[in-house]
Amino acid sequence: MKETKLPAWAARHLLPAGLALAVAAGLAGCGGGGGGGGDGGTTTPAPAAAASTMSSGVITAFGSVFVNGHRFHTDSARVIDDDTGAVSTSATGLEVGMVVDVKHKGRDDDPEAEAEELHTHPLARGFVDASDATNATITVMGQKVQLTSGTGFSDRRACVTAATSPCTPVTSASGLVATTVTGTGTTTTTPGNYVTVNGFLFDSGATPTSSNVVATLVSVSDAPAGNSPANFKVEGVISVATTGTGTATVTTATIGNLRLDLSKAACRAAGVQVNCANAFVTGEVVSAGATAAPALPATVLVADFARKVSKAAVEDAGATVEVEGVVSAVTGTSTFVVRGLAIDTSGLPAGTTLPKVGDEVRVAGTLSTDGSTVQATTLSVEDEAREAKLALQGQALNVVPGATTTTFTLTVLGQAITVNASTRLKDLSIAGWDRRDPTANPFNITTFQAYLAASVSKTVLVVAEQGTGAALVAKSLTILPASTVAAIAGPVDASPAPVNSTVSGTPTVFFVHGVKVGADPAAVTTPGRKGTTPTLITAGDQVIAVGTFTGGAIVVGPVISNGNRVLDLGLLLDDDHGGGHSDDDGHRHNRGMF
Repeated sequence: MKETKLPAWAARHLLPAGLALAVAAGLAGCGGGGGGGGDGGTTTPAPAAAASTMSSGVITAFGSVFVNGHRFHTDSARVIDDDTGAVSTSATGLEVGMVVDVKHKGRDDDPEAEAEELHTHPLARGFVDASDATNATITVMGQKVQLTSGTGFSDRRACVTAATSPCTPVTSASGLVATTVTGTGTTTTTPGNYVTVNGFLFDSGATPTSSNVVATLVSVSDAPAGNSPANFKVEGVISVATTGTGTATVTTATIGNLRLDLSKAACRAAGVQVNCANAFVTGEVVSAGATAAPALPATVLVADFARKVSKAAVEDAGATVEVEGVVSAVTGTSTFVVRGLAIDTSGLPAGTTLPKVGDEVRVAGTLSTDGSTVQATTLSVEDEAREAKLALQGQALNVVPGATTTTFTLTVLGQAITVNASTRLKDLSIAGWDRRDPTANPFNITTFQAYLAASVSKTVLVVAEQGTGAALVAKSLTILPASTVAAIAGPVDASPAPVNSTVSGTPTVFFVHGVKVGADPAAVTTPGRKGTTPTLITAGDQVIAVGTFTGGAIVVGPVISNGNRVLDLGLLLDDDHGGGHSDDDGHRHNRGMF
């Protein structure tokens, strides 16, 4: 994963919250990753029919449960919390963006299958101790959590639905509050928001990384009041070190930047209770939790339990598994690591190109005897050409079936966009939509056209990536409350070339992926701009334009407001490191975003 340098404008400028989320966290990305197979990426070889027992990935839609492009019927499935052992036959509590392990009947190329078990195991539960808008990360339970275009947010605090004086729901990282410590001598600690983080384990344990987790969902809730041993939880690659000799030896165990105090814990490995003193070895994936909150900011967790986690969710040698995740290491000419699992590609066709660190992949294959390696039979990687990421807000029009039974196309701001079974679908136009029984929420790829047609609001926010040629593939699509605001975020086209104006009343004209923007120069600005020098738009600049869509163009008037402005993030250079700077010509040069 590349170190991401993203300007912290999202929290400081008046922009639609949904678009701020999509760009602030979305355009940051993780190296070349962010799409996943099945949505226009490359697959090697074409998926073959094979018995499949487990599919692990992100929930993309409901009405049944959609994971990895498959529809899993959950009528008779058990939902199991791997940390507490709690079992339910209801899908209530599941959300789009959660990572689940689905044990099922069927084949890995079947579009539908019958789920037997859905296992949940978020990677962190605790207070937000730090939020870094520049690098699009938050810190929870000692884990650095990377936010990307795939990161969703939900807010389940009681105050959101309070009858009187409801609080504003958190819809992006800019809405999160971090832990604060004030005073000298006697200090006062105020906890940040309590969150549950779902995502992909990124830390391989082999070398230090910029992040431990790539988040797919950050869910805000009230701090727990019960006695669950997983109130505060961390899951990741453990590092065990022993110092001293003889009876003076001291063993420390850490996950990320959180030290585990196992002196009071019940430790388990392979389902059997073991002595915590030698329960785990470096490189294993371990889940640890406690009822009581750690001292904040969290650096030590006095654990009530710690258990070795199977890297593949099933432990049967020879089982066929399907895993979605982000590549954390490339360890040889035919091996890479995803979520702690070694992926062996030696059985794939000669010449198969390995993914890069940070790429999002989907792998199907056979589990090894020791449960730590998958012999890959198919590998899906995001198309390397898809570096261009866009966020578009506007009216969903011309929804028609696509080339296959699990795709649709629609137009937003005049741009044709493909939606498929891997697109994450949400409806935020209906209050409390995400609090209902998710299996009763029929917004999925099979109901997509009818659902949009029946929706009172046709305003959508789409985070899309450029596939083959100029085609756009939706990574996520969210129905928003009805609005006349239109917006686009992405790189400025080189052709037609931008035409800058310095006179209010004469618009600056430029294009973003073919979408024309005509903006009064008085409303074109940069993060932290000082003085009155006009901001000049240059081809390649990353911009966000908010206005009204009229006559096939986004029109931005002279008065800056929540629904009217252009923010120029500048020409983003991967080989720069540090803060941005403004030249005398009024043009902003910023640092590498991707």
